[in-house]
Amino acid sequence: MSWQVTKQASWRQWVVPRIAKEKAVHRWYLFPHSFTGDLVHALIHEWGLNGQDRILDPFAGSGTTLLAAKEMGVRSDGYDLSPLAVLASNTKTVTFSRRRLKKLWQTLQRALRSGSTPPTVRAYPELVCKALPGGRLKALDTIASGIESLDCLSYERDFFRLALISIVPRFSHAVANGGWLRWSKQGAGARNVTIFFEEQVEMMLSDVCDATSQGNRYWKARIADARVMPARDAIYSAVITSPPYPNRHDYTRIFGVELMFAFHDWEANRALRYQTFHSHPEARPNRPSARRYKPPKALNSSIRDLTDKRMQCMLEGYFLDMYLCLCEVVRVCRKGAKAAFVVGNTQYDGRAILVDEFTAEIGEQAGLTCKEIRAVRWRGNSAQQMGKYGRTAARESVVIFEKS
Repeated sequence: MSWQVTKQASWRQWVVPRIAKEKAVHRWYLFPHSFTGDLVHALIHEWGLNGQDRILDPFAGSGTTLLAAKEMGVRSDGYDLSPLAVLASNTKTVTFSRRRLKKLWQTLQRALRSGSTPPTVRAYPELVCKALPGGRLKALDTIASGIESLDCLSYERDFFRLALISIVPRFSHAVANGGWLRWSKQGAGARNVTIFFEEQVEMMLSDVCDATSQGNRYWKARIADARVMPARDAIYSAVITSPPYPNRHDYTRIFGVELMFAFHDWEANRALRYQTFHSHPEARPNRPSARRYKPPKALNSSIRDLTDKRMQCMLEGYFLDMYLCLCEVVRVCRKGAKAAFVVGNTQYDGRAILVDEFTAEIGEQAGLTCKEIRAVRWRGNSAQQMGKYGRTAARESVVIFEKS
């Protein structure tokens, strides 16, 4: 099956998070391979969505779809298996009282400066202790304890929690390197923890517009699996999302220090790793039945001769997971709903894996109609692939569907 691929290079800056780093609230927390709010705004305009509509993002990430939808006055829900993603998404979309936040911030500053906030007695996993030596973990833990002791609403506490989590990488000796962590002796010292935390909170406060009412009624993320979403049938009029790329990046490892510092222990992090979308070799998720699924023939021919059989298993699982997600999209969307999936093609053993075209075919199999594939950006292959097979660009695309 062949698909018409159209070029839309004007969107190329919208499928990477670079420009989001300068945008109010969006900049509070970002994941790699994020798209920007500009893409969401463009699709909302193109599809004519308004306050009567409701957008779904089954891979909420750092909350870009939810926040951009809020900026346009369109309701939106998000799901994600990562508690860090859900915290970031919900914190960004809350309507805060700036006056209350500033008062809480003054209270927290007084407690930290007076030394009246004792560290917690929590036993952190070995990775966290090793990554944050020399008093760094103790300093971060002291701030975490102060945040927990605040007399405030849960989402106000989460504002300060997100600020603290966002500075952890600046002190960590476990540094993200592609899809893995490498050990480095770089990173700021413990005496800078309070300074960097204060800078982050002040930056976030500067983005908050004062409001007479607080809360978040129409934009919410929940911990849930995109393959089995806890949503009623036929309630969404649009989907804007980006599943993890099949690039072997295990985000439970890349963000392992943050996850185990703020949310759960090593066992829970491993369980999350196993249940994640099959975009990395260590995933081994429990899935619903998919008896009707038939892998694209071109996929089988692309992966059957891969030298690393783990990659073959990963790619087979990835597109099975994509099918299950797209079946759920069909179930939860109204007739006439539009869906945009931002995906990235990849290469293994010099073979191109056309993720966008396979996603289009699988979407049709699930019950959607693929309207078009918009190629928006071209990425070079990895240094290892380039050295062995030469330079070959892989495209990033937006696959557009409609539910008939």
